[in-house]
Amino acid sequence: MNKKGFTLLEILLSLTLITFVVLITISLINPGQQVADVNNVQRQADILNIYTAINQYREANNGILPAGINTTAINICQAGCTESSSQIDISLELNPYLRLNTLPIDPLQTGSILTGYTVYVDSQSGRVVVSAPLAENNIIINTIE
Repeated sequence: MNKKGFTLLEILLSLTLITFVVLITISLINPGQQVADVNNVQRQADILNIYTAINQYREANNGILPAGINTTAINICQAGCTESSSQIDISLELNPYLRLNTLPIDPLQTGSILTGYTVYVDSQSGRVVVSAPLAENNIIINTIE
């Protein structure tokens, strides 16, 4: 009698080969790296949005920056936060100039009143610098780099 079909050994070898190919593919794709890269692209867009809004505010107000922006890096907090020596709320000043009329929030900044971005004026050039200190993969994201 001639039976057609697969033996248990053939099925196990096929499954092992498929598993091996899937594991290699996943390791090459590296989903964690992909998510971090997407977050960093979002951060770059966010700091450019904030930087542009600050400069538009400055232009509309005869060169004056929003209160609290000086040569010391300070955290930008979300609308309505209590300002302190470590954080400023510039949402009222910047909302008219921001893309969505609200300050962007870093993808990793959750459960906080902070946006995950900082701002200061470079003392040598007088240029406003917006930074993303939560950038992933050892990348520096700011408006100077």
